[in-house]
Amino acid sequence: MIPSTALTACPVCDLLMQKVEAPAGKKVYCPRCNTPMYQQKTDSVTKVIAITFSGLIAYTPAIFLPLLTLDAMGMSKSGSIFSAFLSFYHQKYFFVAVMVFLTSIFFPLFKLSLLFSVALQIKLRIYSPSLPYLLRTAHHLDEWGMPEIYLIGVFVTIIKISSMATIHYDLGFFCFLFLVLTTIASASALDSRTFWRDIEQIKTFSQEPLSHDN
Repeated sequence: MIPSTALTACPVCDLLMQKVEAPAGKKVYCPRCNTPMYQQKTDSVTKVIAITFSGLIAYTPAIFLPLLTLDAMGMSKSGSIFSAFLSFYHQKYFFVAVMVFLTSIFFPLFKLSLLFSVALQIKLRIYSPSLPYLLRTAHHLDEWGMPEIYLIGVFVTIIKISSMATIHYDLGFFCFLFLVLTTIASASALDSRTFWRDIEQIKTFSQEPLSHDN
């Protein structure tokens, strides 16, 4: 009898089948409806470390440096993501301020830090009891960390005011664009099955008793 942990169901037609490992870069398809079931990504742990580390480097200038400078009628004004959060707060738009802070400032940093920590521990073969919870939390943050939505808002603003003011793109804009790309790329490079399998292997190895020669 095949144990339930070795079975998986197709998300489209609900066909129950035995889990199989796909070669790196290849996909597993449902034999009934031909839906892609799983694709093993090549060197996922190393890629996640590199991408998240790059994103963490770009985070501070992306959040605190000015994104754009607007010149109109002899006046110049610039702003950063953090200054936008402060502006909403001081104008007493507390709900908007909290949402900007969470989705564009806190969650991207938290998610990148979690993924970097998990991938680094897996790479170094270090197990801690919190490791599974960190990975699970990083998965849940996919629904909340949405810096790309803020970036779309910036693009909409650029389109609307491009005919009324001269726009200068500051360093913060390019850093924020890079931060958004690394956030998306880290989710794309993450192979959940590989991560969970490696965590189980590291946990099993760490719990094995050491043998001593007499």
